[in-house]
Amino acid sequence: MRCIGRAILPAALAFVLGAHVPAGQDLRQTRSGGSETEAVDPERTITVDGRQRSYLLHRPAGGPGKPMGLVLVFHGGTETGADAARISGFDREADRAGFVVAYPNGVDKHWSDGRGTTAPDKQGVDDVAFVRALVRDIEKSVSIDPGRVFAAGMSNGAFLAHRLGCEMSDVFDAIAPVIGSMPSSLAGRCHPRRPIAVLAIQGAADPLVPIAGGEEGGPRHLGEGGQLEPAEATYRAWAERNGCSKEPKVETLPDRASDGTSVERISYGGCRERADVVFYRVAGMGHRWPSPESAARRKPLIDRLLGPSSGNIDATATIARFFEEHGRPSPTRTP
Repeated sequence: MRCIGRAILPAALAFVLGAHVPAGQDLRQTRSGGSETEAVDPERTITVDGRQRSYLLHRPAGGPGKPMGLVLVFHGGTETGADAARISGFDREADRAGFVVAYPNGVDKHWSDGRGTTAPDKQGVDDVAFVRALVRDIEKSVSIDPGRVFAAGMSNGAFLAHRLGCEMSDVFDAIAPVIGSMPSSLAGRCHPRRPIAVLAIQGAADPLVPIAGGEEGGPRHLGEGGQLEPAEATYRAWAERNGCSKEPKVETLPDRASDGTSVERISYGGCRERADVVFYRVAGMGHRWPSPESAARRKPLIDRLLGPSSGNIDATATIARFFEEHGRPSPTRTP
């Protein structure tokens, strides 16, 4: 069953991606408003631990000015940085907010996220070292504000975002994992050097990342496996690390769309260094990066495999606003 699931899932994800960008659209083209994703050679490369790694970089229009914030967006398993750019549409928010955005590529289209089950985990790939080198590489060509460096990720990339929050709080000011709670193997050894703000979005009907915790991939074994913490326990633990209030504020957000989903916002305040923890629990949503556009393009096969999207929350816009609100005075970086 695991082999069958793994064969079906990449095809399903490719089908989802095809609904986001017309076939053949080239990320190298100049975007409306004059911004571009590295027009001549969009895929930059660096060498880390003897291995060549790559990433896409998007810079808002305009010449040199004051230092900009940096957002790293990590793709899901079986995907690429280009897929993350297409799915999230983060270039648009970056242009509005004045962020630089990087879309890194994992080894064998996966990340060593701490579960020990992915191909790069088994190969001994150090993705924390890669991310440190990546930030330094970007800083060579773009003026980055070290007090506004953020990480977002989906699925496998969300698990990595948790790991970066645990191990790179000296670099990142906030993380935003989408459809990915904390790997159980990471939870007990997560000791950030300083509080780090966390925003998370997860579907209560996710068949791959069970919101109540358990094996990644669910009963059909569609993923790489590994135990995951329950979502609410994950964010309660982040709140404890950040010294937040013990009791969260729980709000049901007004519906934007009548699509069978609804959004509950669970937020912890009173945190040290304004490192708030906010969790959006989306009832009726599956393993999807939610947006009004993705929810409008319902596909029965994808909904059956991954569950429906939601038009009641725009993940990218929500994350971008959170990042804008959670920069802080520039830290002293560890090389």
